[in-house]
Amino acid sequence: MTYSIKIIGILLLITLFSSCLKDGEDLCHSVGSVKIDLFVEKFRNQSDNPLDDREDSSLGRVNHLRYFIYKEGLLYEQGIIDKFTKTSGPLYSFLLSGLDYGNYNIVFVANCTKKSLRGDSTNIENLLLTFPGCEDTEDFFSAVFPFSVDSDNMMEYEVGLKRTHGIVRCTFNNLPNNISDIEIIMKNVNMEYWIAGDYKVAGEASRKYSLTELKDETVNGDYIIGTFPTPINEKSIYYLNIYKEDEATPYISQMITDDFEIRRNQLLDISVTFNDGYLSFEIDMDSDWDGPSSGGEVGIE
Repeated sequence: MTYSIKIIGILLLITLFSSCLKDGEDLCHSVGSVKIDLFVEKFRNQSDNPLDDREDSSLGRVNHLRYFIYKEGLLYEQGIIDKFTKTSGPLYSFLLSGLDYGNYNIVFVANCTKKSLRGDSTNIENLLLTFPGCEDTEDFFSAVFPFSVDSDNMMEYEVGLKRTHGIVRCTFNNLPNNISDIEIIMKNVNMEYWIAGDYKVAGEASRKYSLTELKDETVNGDYIIGTFPTPINEKSIYYLNIYKEDEATPYISQMITDDFEIRRNQLLDISVTFNDGYLSFEIDMDSDWDGPSSGGEVGIE
């Protein structure tokens, strides 16, 4: 009887180990697969959830993607995807196979080819995007998505990429003939975006535009500046420096307003009009926000 039990036990062990053999491995190894359908947040989405309003095509917004996978807080895998330039449609499917059972975070950062992504990638808490300046700013997107692998069934999730910037559109009316350059300065905007956290470190974003090719006083251009948002519960400040031809120092240097807010993924319109020694301005926070404001008027000093 005892001999029969031993034989049965040996047979069961053989069966168990045989079922665990896989690709030359001699131990059971539990793995699973995850499919992530990646969407891009639509510009001016009013929700904080990027999946609530999605771009019709990922091709128009993302052309380069970095990803970092963390398992139990440690870097598990990282890579770069350039296939967005060859895709169309609203999503990009990202397949992860052979994942060991456990808890994961996957981080996506899009359009960070100009070295704005910094920090120690071995720790999710140390990854950050730095504001590179208005002339070099790319359309940054990011996402952090936690998931678990506890079965060999394919799990599928939808993940939305959030835009990290807000956009300011500046318009100038009645420009004098002798103006050669306009410098737009936005003070008290965030300079860093920590991927797993929030915005930090307030600073200044500026850009100088040459009007050499816009000599006709009837031509009014729109000037676009992308910046990180205004710090929470604070206001940003808008300065203008106006230059005449062949002059290195501005002949007008003026604070236009210190009472506006740049918001992530939203459009802010600021219109400035030159009129008899005064600058009048109007701020439009978008009709879906707080509506337009007449702004006010400041004298040219």
